[in-house]
Amino acid sequence: MTGTVTSPPAEETTHGATQRRLLRVARVLTAYPKTVLAVWAVVIALCFPFASQLSDVLTKQGASKVVPGTSSARADQLVEQSFPDRSQRESIVAIGAPDVRGDRMRRLLAELDGRIAEKVRTGEVRRSDSAYTVFRDATAEYLRQLRTQVDRQLADAGAGTSPEARRQAVDAAVTAGQVPPGLADLAHRAVTADDAALPGLAAEFAAGTDWHAFPVPVPADAVDRLLAKDGTAALVTVSFAKQAGHDPDVDWLRSAIDGTLRSVGAGPEVDAHVTGELALIKDTYQKAEDDNALMETVAYAIIFVVLLLFFRAVVPAVLTVAAIGLAMTVSQAALFALGHGVTLTQFTVTIMNFVMLGAGVDYSMLLSSRYRQERLAGRPPAEAAVHATAHAGESMLLAAVAVVLAFGATLLSPVDWIPPLGYGGLIGIPIVLLAALTLTPALLRLLGDRFFALGRSPLADLEHGSALGRHLARAAELARRRKVAIVLVFAAVTVPFAVITAQHRSTADPVALSPATDSRTGFEKVAAAWGDSAVLPTLVVARPAVGVVDPASHRLTATGRTAVTALTDELAAVQGVSRVSAVTRPFGSPLPADQVDALTADVRRDYLADDGALRIVVELADPPYSEAAVRTVDRIEDVAAAATDVGTLQVGGATQVDRQYGEALDSSFWQMIGLVSLGVFVMLVVALRSLLIPVRLILTIMMSNVWAIGITVLVFHFWLDRAIIDDLPIFLTVLMMGLGMDYEIFLVTRVRDLVRGGADQESATIGAVVDTGRVINAAGLVMAGSLGTMALSSTVMLQEYGAGLGLAVLLDATLIRMLFVPATLLLFRRYNWWLPSLRRTPAVAEVAPS
Repeated sequence: MTGTVTSPPAEETTHGATQRRLLRVARVLTAYPKTVLAVWAVVIALCFPFASQLSDVLTKQGASKVVPGTSSARADQLVEQSFPDRSQRESIVAIGAPDVRGDRMRRLLAELDGRIAEKVRTGEVRRSDSAYTVFRDATAEYLRQLRTQVDRQLADAGAGTSPEARRQAVDAAVTAGQVPPGLADLAHRAVTADDAALPGLAAEFAAGTDWHAFPVPVPADAVDRLLAKDGTAALVTVSFAKQAGHDPDVDWLRSAIDGTLRSVGAGPEVDAHVTGELALIKDTYQKAEDDNALMETVAYAIIFVVLLLFFRAVVPAVLTVAAIGLAMTVSQAALFALGHGVTLTQFTVTIMNFVMLGAGVDYSMLLSSRYRQERLAGRPPAEAAVHATAHAGESMLLAAVAVVLAFGATLLSPVDWIPPLGYGGLIGIPIVLLAALTLTPALLRLLGDRFFALGRSPLADLEHGSALGRHLARAAELARRRKVAIVLVFAAVTVPFAVITAQHRSTADPVALSPATDSRTGFEKVAAAWGDSAVLPTLVVARPAVGVVDPASHRLTATGRTAVTALTDELAAVQGVSRVSAVTRPFGSPLPADQVDALTADVRRDYLADDGALRIVVELADPPYSEAAVRTVDRIEDVAAAATDVGTLQVGGATQVDRQYGEALDSSFWQMIGLVSLGVFVMLVVALRSLLIPVRLILTIMMSNVWAIGITVLVFHFWLDRAIIDDLPIFLTVLMMGLGMDYEIFLVTRVRDLVRGGADQESATIGAVVDTGRVINAAGLVMAGSLGTMALSSTVMLQEYGAGLGLAVLLDATLIRMLFVPATLLLFRRYNWWLPSLRRTPAVAEVAPS
């Protein structure tokens, strides 16, 4: 349609198998509009109760970044099986105070331990460690040994073991200097009490005795790992059991801490924070969920304003937003059902909602705009609704299939973090497409031109009569006159952005990507006192070789002790390693053989499990996600590979997980891009009967992605000095391979329809830019606005997703589709529609030669 509006020829409306099928479907839908609306009402009513329960199936911890089949996955599995107390389910409480050895801190830690003990009894928590438990357990062990020593002395002397005799033996030990005078009273009570009373006596003494000069011998290294040397920070570790479920109740732990702080009268100078990988991810997800209301409000506002400007009427804007909102209820119910079988996160819902908003509005605007054009061409309302559905429906269907292909490719990723992002699109896009292809035609048939009520000339020829239409005509004319120059300029601008994209440094660091949360504050407190590796260490684990561990005593054999000592000494000597802890050096420094054999069961089980598994904790001198840390882990792997006398060692931990996750991400990126590109190429070749157009479409999507990623890196990394999330390129490219198809398909199918109607290639291209440009620009604003609102999130991940997607869509819908694509269409002319003969009628009946 390029000038005077005329009735579209019959062949334009009915040509093509897809359009003919849509025409038949549209006639049925428009014949029973009230039935269509009633069916949707029933479906929505049935889905609402399930949609409201969606949050129940969302994990608050996200999906694991451990890649199956890697050494970090094998290490993680072994730790889960043999060292569950030290798995990723361990959380850390970081406490700051003026004096963490003082009376108030002793009472705080003792009471907190008592509260946590309640969860230990219910099975939700496996164990908890703090400086208090170290002093308490050391005291209990001392008292047990004292009782044994007193009983042995009395037996050797032939004396009785009456309470009085035991007290006298203690007095003699105090006089001889064998027992410190400060322990005399405790010793009297211990030697005359039952064995079961010793833990209580030890707990009372540990909480009430000055830790600055504690009379019972306590391993100094063990205390230093839990109390900062400057005396201003303390740690408490809490290991959640599998019984606590996939999402351990970190909030309960925070409540327990708050209650303890109030109970002991801790002032504002005492603060406590829960951190660790579990808490960091949980807090990030909670922040994202809390931000949803703001983001969705802004997105709806942007969409409503754009719809008002596009339709120049209130009713279609309201009906469009309402229809998409109702379709979201159905998609959330479907997601609830899916969530019982797969891992879903809050980001799954966020991505689904914003993609549905953007795509749903695109489809509604295209269909409604086509209806208006059919009415302007003289068709009555009922027929206009039918033919609009057939014409616009083909473009909508092709665009939706492209999006589904893109989201479907994410399910093939070996990285568990990626598929949850894809489920939202796989569920949401088909549902919003179905709503657009059924609800909108039914409403158009039922309301007719009243669909555009409460507006100012909404049925005017807005494509050709508006200022935007004139601007688009000038842009198309510029593309015709300067097509070679435009192609060269776009290619030249892409080069620097491609360099930035290829060379930018990305990360999966949960701290760098975390918003300002309780867990981030806690991590920073721990890192300041003990270093990042205290929370995110490197692990070396193994099922030991035969002869290393005595299965009867659960201790190292002499051979095993020699081998493990040699290994840990080598690891400690590796450049970039600051500390190594193992069963032969549980507190960081090597112990003599007799002390290794005398380790308590709890300490020993941290490094040598009852099933014989070995665990070595390696703390790095550099931040875990730095390049220097990766090089250190390479050196650790070399040492581990050579230690065959210990067993087959697996290297895991934060740095190794991140490195192998990045490698898998790079590999899966190209696999997914290849798969999506192939699927889209085949679909478009079949639908458009062209080889060049699908190739050009894929390359232009890549171009807009490169521009968007480059700008995002410039803004976030170079300007705001923030980390770039490592899955931004794959997320952006996969989504844009789907979402960006909408505008190309809208434009190219219009070019094809105009050529079918008798126009030559040049006039068809210029006419298509004007006919579809208003829809594409408005749709781009809607999609960029809805997706871009994710940049309002307090989480860096969503900020970068929102900025990247918003920029990519905006660039794609304006500069690329309105200038670059017309320029290439006009440059290649008849070659746009070239396809080797497959003994089928060509899609374009006649194309004027160049």
